[in-house]
Amino acid sequence: MPGPVKPCPHCGASLPEGASFCPYCAKDLHPRQAVFVPIRRWLRPLRRAGLLLAATALIAALILLYDAVTPDVYDAYGELIYEMDGSDYHLAVSFRNDGTPEPEYTVQVESDESYQRSSKLIITHVDTGIDAGRMFNQQIDSCQVRILQPDNASPVICHAPLFSDDNAGSLLVSTLDFTGTSQGPVEVEWRIDMKNGDTILLRQTLAFEPVDTIHYYPEDYDMDTIEDLQALVDQIQEEVPLPTVVRLHLPPVHYEGGLTIDKRSIQLSGSVDEKNMRTAFLGPVVIRPEQDPLTMIENIDFRGSGSDTGLTIEADCRVRNCLFTGWDTGMLVGGEDWADPVGCSFEDNDVGLCFHSAGSYVNCTDFEGNTFLRNQMAVNLLQVPGTQTIYFSGCRFSGNNANINNPTGHVIDTTYATFE
Repeated sequence: MPGPVKPCPHCGASLPEGASFCPYCAKDLHPRQAVFVPIRRWLRPLRRAGLLLAATALIAALILLYDAVTPDVYDAYGELIYEMDGSDYHLAVSFRNDGTPEPEYTVQVESDESYQRSSKLIITHVDTGIDAGRMFNQQIDSCQVRILQPDNASPVICHAPLFSDDNAGSLLVSTLDFTGTSQGPVEVEWRIDMKNGDTILLRQTLAFEPVDTIHYYPEDYDMDTIEDLQALVDQIQEEVPLPTVVRLHLPPVHYEGGLTIDKRSIQLSGSVDEKNMRTAFLGPVVIRPEQDPLTMIENIDFRGSGSDTGLTIEADCRVRNCLFTGWDTGMLVGGEDWADPVGCSFEDNDVGLCFHSAGSYVNCTDFEGNTFLRNQMAVNLLQVPGTQTIYFSGCRFSGNNANINNPTGHVIDTTYATFE
C-alpha cells in the first residue's frame, strides 16, 4: 500500500514523502541554507573606520552644498572685508571725505540750529586700495539706509542713497538732516542686498554733543569802531573756552581797518540799517584760529582800496552772502583748511576767490550762487585739498579778464554756471 506523498517544489509531481530527488524534473529536493562567513576580527576596526570616513565625507559635502546655496549675512561697524569672485573688497562707511572708516561720529550741536551730514559708502580693492565702487555695484541688487533711534520730537531724517560723483572713492551718499534738539545716539544702518543673495549690514553710531552759544549784540557791548571790536574779540578769545560757540552780531557800520581772530573761532554776522547801509570792513580781516571748529561769516561787505587781501581764512569756514570788492585778492583760503562761499559777490578785484590750501580736509564743495564781475581773474585754484569736484552751480561770470585758473587740473563743474 503506498505511503504518504508530497508534491515536488519545482514541478509539482507527486513524490513519496521521503524523496530527495524528483525523477520528473531531475531537481534536488534537499533544503539549502546560506553559510555565514565570519569577518576576521582584525578587519572590523577598518570596516568601522571606512564607514566613519564615508559618513564624514558625506557630511562635508552636504555642508559645502549648503554653503553654496545658502546666502550669508555680514554685519559690522564701520568696515568689513567681502570676498566675491576670488577678489577681496574693503567696504567702509564714513562721514569723512578721505574715506577713513567711521564706526562712531560725534557732532557738536547748538540747540537752535539745523544740521546736515553725509554718510558715505566707500568700496576699494583690498590688494591695491583702488576705487572698486562701480565694479562692485554691478553685483548689488539694492541698497537702503535707515536710522535706528529713540522716539523724539526732532528725529534724524535720512535720504535715500544716491550715486556720488565726488571723485573721492564714494560709491553712494546718504544725506542726514537733524537739529540741535535731536536725541541720540542713533544708529545709521546701510543694508546692501547682493545679487547672489548675500546681505551686508554696515553700521555707524551718530552721537550729538550739545554746546552752549553766547550771543554778543551791539546794544550790549562796544563794537562801533574797529578798536572796540578788536578789543572785544581779544577779550572773548581769552575768557570764553571752547566748545562754547560765540556769535558776534555786528552793527551796520563801516570799520576803518581790519580784524584778526587768531586764538579761537568766532562767528561774524553783519546787519543792514534802514538806509541799506551794511556792515563793512575797509581793512583786511584774518581768520586764523589755533582751534577752529566751524566758523560762519555772513552778510558782510569787504571793501578794499586796491591792495591787500579782503578776507584771509585758515579755518573750517562757511562764507555766506558777502561782498568782496577792490582787493588784490578778495577771499583767500590758505593754510591747510577749507572754506566755501555761497551767494557771495566778487567785484573789481585782481583775483576774486583764491584757493591755496595744502590740507586734505574738504567740506561743502558746492560754491553755488556766487557772482564774479569785472575781476582780472575771477577764480584762482592754485592748490585745493582733496579730489572732490567743485560745483559752480548758479554762478555768474561776467566782464572778467579770466574766469577760472586751474593749474593743478582740479575737477570742477561749471555746467550750471553762466558766462557772459
